[in-house]
This record gives sequence, structure tokens and C-alpha cells, in this order.
Amino acid sequence: MYGIRRSKAPKVTWPPAPPVDETDEERQNRLDEEARAKKRSDEIDSEIRAEKEKKKRKPGNRAKILLLGQAESGKSTVLKNFQYQFAPKAFEAEAELWKPIVHLNLVRSINFVINFLNSRIAGMREVMKDAPMATGQGLHFSGDVYRLIASLAPLRDVEDTLNQILAVEPTSGQPQATGINLYYNPAKAPEGSVAEGYGWRNLAVTSRPSVDASSSSADDTPSISDRLWQARRVLLSCGEDIEKLWNDRTVRRALKSAEITLEEQPGFFLDSAIRVTQEDYRPPPQDVLKARVTTIGPEEHTIHDERDFDAREWIIYDVGGSRSQRAAWAQFFDDVNIIIFLAPMSAFNQVLAEDESVNRLTDSLKLWQDTCSNKILANLEFVLFLNKLDILQSKLRAGVKFSEFVTSFIDKPNETKPVAKYLLDVFVSIHQKNSPRRRRLHPHITCAVDTTATADIIARIKELILVNFLQKTNVL
Repeated sequence: MYGIRRSKAPKVTWPPAPPVDETDEERQNRLDEEARAKKRSDEIDSEIRAEKEKKKRKPGNRAKILLLGQAESGKSTVLKNFQYQFAPKAFEAEAELWKPIVHLNLVRSINFVINFLNSRIAGMREVMKDAPMATGQGLHFSGDVYRLIASLAPLRDVEDTLNQILAVEPTSGQPQATGINLYYNPAKAPEGSVAEGYGWRNLAVTSRPSVDASSSSADDTPSISDRLWQARRVLLSCGEDIEKLWNDRTVRRALKSAEITLEEQPGFFLDSAIRVTQEDYRPPPQDVLKARVTTIGPEEHTIHDERDFDAREWIIYDVGGSRSQRAAWAQFFDDVNIIIFLAPMSAFNQVLAEDESVNRLTDSLKLWQDTCSNKILANLEFVLFLNKLDILQSKLRAGVKFSEFVTSFIDKPNETKPVAKYLLDVFVSIHQKNSPRRRRLHPHITCAVDTTATADIIARIKELILVNFLQKTNVL
């Protein structure tokens, strides 16, 4: 109605204030009643907590998954997909902690490019002293490339800072990304490895330094947050130049002539340098999935299913895939519900980092055969991920001939679908011939960084584990 002023509703407080004229007896009765109510409330809370713990202790509410496969097969990416699908709130809460990892991936890649270019230039200057701008094979860098190389020099210090803060060490057998006259193995850019436990996740990452850096004395030791902030300021000023250098046609031709394909490697962010170096950058799920740090040593990850009323737990074991770490796999074979084996289809033209005489596809097939024939795993069902479909497709479209590396692939088109079908048939055949007893295999052709497609596969795995549990308990 018009012209009527409505009064505000009185503020409700609980418990209500005692009457002003309350007697001692009434006061005692009130306190006794409040004590009984609190006791009952505490009992209800205790019962709820006990019921939750009871549900967690049920065998059917705890699923154990073992991820197997050679190094760089995509195990850690699949793990992150499980975290993203089952615990999205926890995944989002950790997003900020992945920022320094993304930045480390970025600076490692661009420093690799710069050192590669400098080594080519230095080498050709020894041969062609009268043509300092020549890099050989008809490549001539412009003055702008030299300017960009000089402007990005501070990124060497940024890489050192991030390595120290994150406790990252160069992966064994790979060169340091420092110095300007090193010749690099063209197989790949250097990576970093982090020790067991993901200790870098415990960093208290802040967006601003604790004090004004200009006010610190020469004897002060900057805090971790100060050093991270300073590194980010340098990255912010370099983002545009990073993309310019990466997109330079002559630079790309030089990399291609050396068979360097950084865009096919994990942790590639050179094409997004401006975006990921912005001050307000917070890694979205896709960047977290792409971010790469080689894990040394087996890791156990417990994921509490945020979308499951029964509070199901997922315990996932992520074990190192290099040859030196495979001996540690056996300790995880007992008491797991399912094994997910990952084989990168795109590795057909690559060699092992630890043994360049061994083709990665050959190694993956041998590893699959050993896993299938293991008698300890005879009663487990296997899920097979033929992974990195996107990179396989990119290689084949670029003209890399699958038949040149796999001679049994003859008279078939060099296209993604026939190649993937061929590999699927080979892996299925190995499983059938080498399994100690007959069992089902659940194969999938995957791209682990595709969250939508991977979500569907994870849902099937969840259903598979539930069905297996119900069968074992005679419910089905």
C-alpha cells in the first residue's frame, strides 16, 4: 500500500537474552535446559561424523587405482583429470599453486629456444666469420631477433629463481638451460623433476611482496613471496617479446630444421605467453592439465569425491615411468581395484631419454606385455589408454610417415584413424596372448588434456569399479 512506512524486522538472536526479572531458580532451570540441548546437539554431530567415517571405511567406498606407463605417457595428466572430475572445489583451490609451475614451463621453453639460437649463431660464426648474421642452411636472422634475444636475457635468472623456490632439479641426462654456447639434443627441451610428495604445493603463494623491495637493505634475504613477485614482474614485461620470438618465421624454420617440436611437448605455453604472464593470471583447468613437472618416486593421492553422497574415496598411485623407477611398481600391485595403463601413440618416432637406442613405442609395447603377463595382476581388470591422440594427429598431418618407424604398417593410409586402429589391435592382441587367465580389457583412444572426453571415460571407470565390487559381494 502507498504511504505506509514499513518498520524493519527485529534482529533475531539465539539463544534469546534472559528475562530481566529472571529469578535464581528460573536461571538455573534455563542453564540446565541449555546444557541438555547442547549435549544432544553434540551427540548428533558426533553421530554424523561417525557415520561418515563408517562409510569411508566400507570397502566399496574406497577405490584404489594404479597408473602405469612409461615416462611422459600422460599418467600425471590423467591423475589431474580424476581430481578435476571428483573434487572440483579442491582442484580449483589449488589452481593458484600451479602458476609458478606454468611460469617455469614457459621460461624453460623460451630459454631453450634462446640457447639453441645462440649456439647455432656461435657455431656458424666460427665457419663464416664474415657473415655474422648467417645461421646456415639459408637462414638469416633479422636484427629484431637479436634484440628479442637480448631483451629476454633476464629470464635466465627467473628460471633459476623458480627452480630454487620449487626445489626442481634438471631431469637426469638433460642439459641445463644456462649458458649461450651449448649444443642441445634436438629431441626435446629440458624438463625439471620434483621429489616425491609435491612439496611445492605447500607454498604460500601471494600476489604481492611482503614489503616494498626498494626498502630492503643489501643484507636482507627476500622471502619466497617477494622472489615470486619479482619473477612475475619480469615475466609480465617479457610476455610480448616471448611470443614475438616464438612466432618469428626464421626462428621456427631453424627449430624445424633441427627437428625440434616444442609444441608437441608437455608444458608448452609459448603460444600463450602474454596470457599466462598477466598480473591477474590464474591457471584455468586446461592450463593445470598441461603444466608439466616430472615426478620422481611413487606418489599416493587421496581424492574425496565431492559429488558422492556416500563420501567415496579414490586412492590413486602415480608412479615414475622411467626405466630406473619401474622396479618400485610391484609394491603397489596388492590391493588395487584396477590398473590404468597409458601408452602414448605419438611416441612412434621418438627414443627413450634414458636410452636413445630404444624406440619409445617398442618400449611401451614391451612394458605392456610384461604388465599383462604378471601373475600378481591376473585377477585385475585393465583399462588401456592409447593416449596423445592430438599429437599423433598433428605429426601425421605434418607428413611424418608412421610406416617408416613401424614397418608392419603397410599399404594403409598415413592417417590418424588407421594408425590408431592398428595400434589398438596390436595392444589388444598382446593382452590376449599374455594374460595368465582370461579377463576383460577396457581400451580407450584418448587425449588426456581433453577434459570433456576424459570425463566420460572416468565415469565409465567409476561404474566399472562399482560393478566389480557388487559382484564380489554377491549383490550382482
